[in-house]
Amino acid sequence: MKPDAHSMPEGPKGRPGPDSLSAKARGGVAAALASLPTGAAVAGDGLPLAVAAWRLADSEVAARLLEEWLATADAEGNLSPPCPVACQFAEWVAEALPDPEPFVARILPALARVLARAFDRYDVRGTGLPLWPSAAESLFPAEFAPGRFTVDLAVLLSNEASAFGRLADGRPEFVSALDLAEGERSELDDWLQENFWDEEASAFCRLDEGAESVPDLSPCGFFPLAWEARTEAMAEGLRARASELEPAGWPARAWALFFALLLRTPHHSVIARMRRKGLPAGASPLEEAAWAVLAAGADAARSLMVGDLPPAARWLDAHGRGIARGLLWGGAALLLALLGWGFFRRESRGAGDGAEIERRARLACADGDHARAAALYHQAARRGDVPYFRYRQAGEWMHLEQYAEAEAAYREGLRLDPDAPNARLNLALAIVKQGRREEALELYRAFAAAPDAASHPELAARAQLAAELIGRQHALDRP
Repeated sequence: MKPDAHSMPEGPKGRPGPDSLSAKARGGVAAALASLPTGAAVAGDGLPLAVAAWRLADSEVAARLLEEWLATADAEGNLSPPCPVACQFAEWVAEALPDPEPFVARILPALARVLARAFDRYDVRGTGLPLWPSAAESLFPAEFAPGRFTVDLAVLLSNEASAFGRLADGRPEFVSALDLAEGERSELDDWLQENFWDEEASAFCRLDEGAESVPDLSPCGFFPLAWEARTEAMAEGLRARASELEPAGWPARAWALFFALLLRTPHHSVIARMRRKGLPAGASPLEEAAWAVLAAGADAARSLMVGDLPPAARWLDAHGRGIARGLLWGGAALLLALLGWGFFRRESRGAGDGAEIERRARLACADGDHARAAALYHQAARRGDVPYFRYRQAGEWMHLEQYAEAEAAYREGLRLDPDAPNARLNLALAIVKQGRREEALELYRAFAAAPDAASHPELAARAQLAAELIGRQHALDRP
């Protein structure tokens, strides 16, 4: 199975941070940052959240905190506090540093040791199913039971292996560690994809020792939204249950950590819900400060999408719900006229160039209206850059599981730009989703073996892996 996050064309790498917020919001973030510790000893159990928050505001402080966290590892590689996100957060911090190479070179030996220990520590019996060792260490103490498997830990460890693989890629001194990480990741992903997803319940399962697996409707079961190997069907199923995400059922630490992980995903509607709901009661001062910064990061990411809209449309986007409530209770002609004028500005088919239409399409996608986003990208393609906008349109069709339409859009873009690597790779995905595995297999193999594969090694590796998985499925299907 392929992940639901499609490969995207290279573009601006703006990262959300306090500088993209309003003056009032920056003041709130500054107050929160003043409450965040800058040393591991002071942070205590909140150290991972402090790293995540500082990464958005000051990458140098985040890097220092992460190195101090790694320095707490004992002779076996056990971190204090134990939390399997060190590799993921290290990768995020490295991305934010102006010169990440010295930082990565310093931390990789410790990360390799910590990751190897994590695989052993959480899977003492060697079954491939990691277990939280205690209620105190688990993200959800109320859901802990000795011998119980929940998918939250498996997701974190799989993502850890993936992040380490990217950080250590191309470094021969870490070949053994890379092999271990890849093997563990592959096993975890296979377990989760093939044995623990209940499509009918739109839920992942939990497994108690000596019992059959059952759908896990607890907060643990939402963590695969942050899993790098999730499929589109899994993501759609979990997002459909987003109304069940209530802070009352979550420890504040788990809620904030999950929110930090989601900031790296396309689940904008889930992020927006968590942002509106706020932090669960009983949060520590550190958790409250980290949440304020992380929430500001989510707001900044939203503002990047809205920033270039016309002022009237931007105002309506921010205040539309309030206007609707006002109209419901009586309203006024002036508000109604303003709403109509702004709607005309945003929705007129003839208005705006391709860039403006793309902004509207991105907003529609963020709100989960993929059909509308696809229609807007179709409009944008009429104004130029057909390969790019057909690629974006195809991605919306993939979200809607309308794979034939996605295939047609990918093919039209490739007709004009036959060397576009992302479109070539995702065309194969659209084809395999329609059950034409042999055709997709040939496309994946051709992509991995193409002379230009070296110029995009990550995509070539994905194609090779997809070809291997299809080959395995063929072997299983043989009588």
